[in-house]
Amino acid sequence: MGHMSPSQSDFLIHFTGPGRRPHPDWVDADIRSMSPEERLRSIVSGGLMRTFPPYGAEMGCVCFSETTIEHLRFLLGDGRYLPWGIVLTREQVLLKGGGTVACIQEEKTLAKFKEAGLDHWAVRTGGFTDWTHEWEWRIPWHRPKMRLGEVRAILVPDASWRPVPKGEELPELWVKSRIWVWNAKEKKVGEHEPGTLV
Repeated sequence: MGHMSPSQSDFLIHFTGPGRRPHPDWVDADIRSMSPEERLRSIVSGGLMRTFPPYGAEMGCVCFSETTIEHLRFLLGDGRYLPWGIVLTREQVLLKGGGTVACIQEEKTLAKFKEAGLDHWAVRTGGFTDWTHEWEWRIPWHRPKMRLGEVRAILVPDASWRPVPKGEELPELWVKSRIWVWNAKEKKVGEHEPGTLV
């Protein structure tokens, strides 16, 4: 990618653990009933991410948070998210037709997005729905699942965690991906090269 400022990042994370907030009602019940660990296990084992329309939208999307390591400390440190997730790069998201969302407060502007069939690119903010702490990216997807051929990393809270029980063959996505291990005590990420945590 081109030049980025120190406040920008090439890391876009889809967190499978929403922290202290429950998954919204429009997410399928079977997903809502799963733990963050179970959701990540499902994604890594199947190589697929389920898509859902974000609040107020009609088109299914996969959502990501752009984060520097410093910002990741903030997102994980205050409990907004849990350290389970899939990391893509900006280029990977852009190549799948994704991009950044617009934080909109004014109703008339939101209505224009909706009229144009682009409500999945707008996030309502202001009052009780302030999302400006998060730099959100989305990949709109017309099908209920999106295949992951390659990811930048897989985020977990423990280097001993594996997506399948011991003795079972590890999924291809796990073996060929970098693994980010979040150290909660030191508030930093340890990166393991592909094929080293097998």
